[in-house]
Amino acid sequence: MKQFLQRWIDFQKRQKILFLTLLLAAVVGAGTLALHSEIEAFPELTNVQVQVITQYAGKAPEEVERQITIPLEVATNGIAGLINQRSISLFGLSVITLTFDDNVALKDARLGVSQRLGDAALPEGAKPNLSPESTPIGEVFRYTLQGDLPVDELRLIEDWTLEREFKSIPGVADVVSFGGPRRTIEIRLNVPRMTALGLTVSAVAQALGQNHANAGGSVITHGEEAYLIRSIGLYENPEDLEYAVVSQNGTVPIQVRDIGRVRISHDIRLGQVGMDDNDDIVQGIILLRKGSDTVETCRAIREKIAELNRSALPQGARIVPAYDRTDLIKRSSRTVFHNILFGVFLVCLLLTLALGVSYWPLTVAVALIIPFSLLMAFVGMKGLGYSPNLISLGAVDFGIMVETAVFSVESLIFYLRQKNERDEATIIEGMEDVLAPAFLCAFLLIIAFIPILSLQRVEGRIFRPLGITLISALVGGQIGTLVFLPFFAFMAPAGRQKPAPLHRLFDLILYRSRRLGERLSQIPHLSIYYGGFFVLAILLLLAGLGREFLPQLNEGALWIRAVAPPTISREEAVALGHRIRAQLRKIPEVTSTISQIGRPDDGTDVNGFDNDETFVQLTDPAQWRTARTIDGFIKKAQDLLSSIQGVDFGYSQPIKDNVDEAISGVKGELVVKIYGPQLEQLQKYSIQVADVIKKVPGAQDVFPEQLFGQPELRFTMNHPLLARYGLRASDAEDVLETALLGKLSSKMIDQNGRYIDIRVKPDLPDPPNQSILAALPVLTPSGAKIPLGDVSTPTLVEGVARVYRESGERRSAIKMSVRGRSVVDFVREASSQIKKQVDLRPPYRAQWSGSFENAKRASQQLALLVPLCLIAMIIILYSWFGRWKTVGLLLWEVPFALSGGLAALRVMGLYLSISAAAGGIVLIGVTFLTGMMLISGWIHHQSPWLAMESEGKGILLSSGVAIVGLIPAALSHGIGSEIARPFAVMILGGLTSSLVFTLTLLPALLARSQKP
Repeated sequence: MKQFLQRWIDFQKRQKILFLTLLLAAVVGAGTLALHSEIEAFPELTNVQVQVITQYAGKAPEEVERQITIPLEVATNGIAGLINQRSISLFGLSVITLTFDDNVALKDARLGVSQRLGDAALPEGAKPNLSPESTPIGEVFRYTLQGDLPVDELRLIEDWTLEREFKSIPGVADVVSFGGPRRTIEIRLNVPRMTALGLTVSAVAQALGQNHANAGGSVITHGEEAYLIRSIGLYENPEDLEYAVVSQNGTVPIQVRDIGRVRISHDIRLGQVGMDDNDDIVQGIILLRKGSDTVETCRAIREKIAELNRSALPQGARIVPAYDRTDLIKRSSRTVFHNILFGVFLVCLLLTLALGVSYWPLTVAVALIIPFSLLMAFVGMKGLGYSPNLISLGAVDFGIMVETAVFSVESLIFYLRQKNERDEATIIEGMEDVLAPAFLCAFLLIIAFIPILSLQRVEGRIFRPLGITLISALVGGQIGTLVFLPFFAFMAPAGRQKPAPLHRLFDLILYRSRRLGERLSQIPHLSIYYGGFFVLAILLLLAGLGREFLPQLNEGALWIRAVAPPTISREEAVALGHRIRAQLRKIPEVTSTISQIGRPDDGTDVNGFDNDETFVQLTDPAQWRTARTIDGFIKKAQDLLSSIQGVDFGYSQPIKDNVDEAISGVKGELVVKIYGPQLEQLQKYSIQVADVIKKVPGAQDVFPEQLFGQPELRFTMNHPLLARYGLRASDAEDVLETALLGKLSSKMIDQNGRYIDIRVKPDLPDPPNQSILAALPVLTPSGAKIPLGDVSTPTLVEGVARVYRESGERRSAIKMSVRGRSVVDFVREASSQIKKQVDLRPPYRAQWSGSFENAKRASQQLALLVPLCLIAMIIILYSWFGRWKTVGLLLWEVPFALSGGLAALRVMGLYLSISAAAGGIVLIGVTFLTGMMLISGWIHHQSPWLAMESEGKGILLSSGVAIVGLIPAALSHGIGSEIARPFAVMILGGLTSSLVFTLTLLPALLARSQKP
C-alpha cells in the first residue's frame, strides 16, 4: 500500500495538469452519461409476459374455453423459457397470459409464441393476436376526448385520428380506445316480407357485398392523351343502400327498401367509460413500449395533444389529459432528491463541525467524493444495462460511501498535528494506516450485497438495481478517496490548530465510553452474559415484529374496483358507476374520477359489466388534509361507499393493481387459488374459504371470483326434428346468431375516409324476448318456414360467467387485502383456519399467491445465501487477522447491529420486509469497519484504551456521517420513499447500536482478552 500511495501521490504532484485533465474528462463523461440516463419512477416489476387475445363473438365462456383457450394452451405449452401459463375465458373472449423467465427477451418470447399459434386448430373466424409490446406498468398516459359532438362521432375521431397520431410517437406501443359506441350502418329486414320472398339474412348480406365495389378497366388513347378507365360502385352514403338490388322476384328487382330499412346504429357495447357527471365518454390509454423513456415519451404525447387540439380536431372537440406518469415521477423525484441533498448537507455540516474550519481542504475533499460516487453509481448502472430508478437512488447513504475518506482524514489530521509537517511522507503515513482495513471493509460490504443481487423476479427487479447502485457508489467512494484526499491534503495546515466545535463533545463521549468500558471489563464471563442477552433481545424483537413482502408504494391516486352480481345489465352498471363517482367526489382532495365498466373492444382487458373500475386522481400530497396517507384515503372511501349494498369493493392504486394482476393473475394484493376440475365444486370451495378468511383479523376486501351467475337463455337443438325437416343444427343456429349479432355485409367509407361497418339484421324488438326468438323462421330446403322453437327447446338457466385456468387446469380464486397487520402473520393464521374449517378433498387443492408467495421465495433465498456470505466474510477476516479469537470479537458487532436495526423498525412502526432485510444485510458489512479500526488500534498499541484514544474520533465521525446521511430517508414520508425508508431505518438503528458497542463493550471484551 505504501509503494502504491507513494507512486500515486508522486504522479499527482509531478503531472498535476495531466491529472486534472484526466479527472475533468472522467467527470464530464460520467456527468454526460448521468444527464442522458432515463430515471424511472419504479423499476419494471414483472417478468416478461405475452398475452394471446382471441375474440370469438357471441360464444359462451365454456364454448370459448373448449374451442379457443384449450387448443391455444396446448399449442403454446413448452415454449423455451415459459414458467407459467394462465388463461381466462368469458363471453366472446379468450386471453392467455404466458410468463417467461427473466433471461428471455420480450422479442424472443413474442416470436416463439407467434410461431406456435399456427399449430392450434381454431374455428373459422377466430384469429388470435398478441398483446401490445408493453408491460403491466406501461399505462403511462390517459386522456379523454370531450366536446359538443355526439359521443359516437368522438369515438370515430378517436379510432381514426387520435390512435394513428399517438402510435406515430416513438416509445408508444399501442393506444387502447375505451368508451363511446362504435357507429355502424344497420339494415333492418322485415322478417315476414323477407321470408315470403325466400330470402335469408345471409343472402341479403352477400348480395349487398357484391353491390359494393369499384373496378378498374384499362387505358384508352384519346388524341395525344391517355385516359384511365375506372368504375365507381361503392356506396357513398346510407341512402345508396336503399336502392341496392339483393334479388329478383321474377322480372322485378328486389331492393333493400322493399324488405327493410337503413339506419345509423352501433355495435354491441362491451364496455363504457364515465367521468365525474358524464356517464358516456371516450377515453384513450397510451401504452409505453418496453424499454422506452417514460419522461421523453410523455413529453412527446403532451406536445402531440397540444398540436391536435390546435389544428387537427374539429371544432367542439378537445383532448383533455387525465393521467400522466410524469406527475408521479416528478413527485417521487422531489422526495428522493430532497432526501439526497438534505443528507449531503448534514454530512458536510457534521464534517465541518467535527474537523473545524482550519481543515477546510479536507472537508472539501470529502464533500467532492459524494457527487463523484453518485456519478460512479450512474456509470455502474449504465454499464451493466440497468436504468437508474428513484428507489435505488433514494437508498444511497453517502455517509457510508465516504467512511473510508473520513477515517483517512482523521488519521491525516493526527499525523499532521503530531509531526508538524505537511510533506509527502506524512500524508502517506497518515493514509497508509487506515486505507488497507478500510478497503477490506468495502470489499466485505460488496460481498454482503451478493444475496441482494441474487434475488429473483419482483424482489430482484427492485433490489438488484439498488445493489448495483450502492456497490458502484461504494467503489466510487474508494476511488474518490485516492483521487481527492492526497491532492487536498497538501493544502491542509500542519501542527496544532484551533479545536473544532465538536472537539469537546467527542472527547466527552470517548471519556464516558472509556469509563463505562472499564467497568464492564471487570465483569466475569462478560461475553457469555451479553451474548445471551442480545440473542434473547433479537428473538424477542423478531417475535413481535410483523412481516410483509414490500411496503406499499404511494402513487398519489386510488384504483377502486366494484364487483357487482354477474346478472347486472350495462345500464344498471352505468348507474352504479355514477353513484360511486358521486360519492368519491365528496372527498375534497379528489380532482377527478373516471370509471370503466366492461372491457375495451380490442379485448386487452377481461372484464364484464359486473366489474366497475374507478380511477381516483388526488391532489398533490402536500395539499392533503382529509388524510395523510393512501390508507387514510382508502378508509375515507370505504366509509363513503358503505351505503352501496350488494357490491364488493377492492381498493388499490393504478400501478399496484396492474402489477398484482400480472404477478398472480388475479386483481388482488393477496390471493388464495383453488385448483380442480369441476367449476361447481371450485365455486363452492371458494365461498367456504372466503367465509373463513373474512373472520381473520386484518382481512379487507375479501371476495371470491364469481364463476357462475350469468343468466343464459339456452336453445337446445332437437336433432331428430331437425333431421325430419332436412335441416342441420348450424342452419337453426345461424338464424339465432344473425338475429342477435347480424351479418357483416361490407364497409362504407365516409367523406373523411373512415370505414363504417354495414350490418344486416332482422327487424326485431330491441332487445328481443324468448317468445320472439322462438318464433324466428327457419327456412327448410323445400322452402317451408319452421319456427325456431319447433326444432329447439328454449330454457332459462344460470350459466358460467368466466372460466379461469392455470398450468393446464381450472381454478378459482379468493382475493383480499391486508391492512393493519403484517401479511406473513395474516397468511399463517388464515392458512391454519382454512385447514381446520374447509375440507378440501383431492384432486382439489389450495395455494397462496401474490405478495406472500414473493415474500416466501425471497426469504428462502436469503436464508440460504446470507449464511454463506457471512462464512466467506469470516474466512477473509481470519486471513487478515490470523487469529480466530480476534475474528470472534469482531463478529460481536453483528448481533448488536441487528438488534439495533430491529428495534428501530419497532419504534418507527415498520414491518420486517424484504426492504428491511436488505438493509440488515448491508448493515452486516458496514458495521465491520468501526470494529476493525478499533481492533487494528488494539493490535498496534497493545491496549484497547489507547486504541480508543487514537481511533475513537475517527469511529465517532465515520459512524456519525453514516447515521446523519440516512436520517432524511428514514424520516421521509413523501411519494417514492416507501421502499427506501425501512432500508434506511434498519441501517440507521443498527449503526447506532453498533457504535455504542464499539465504544463500550468491545473495548471491555478486548481488555479481558489475551494480548493481540
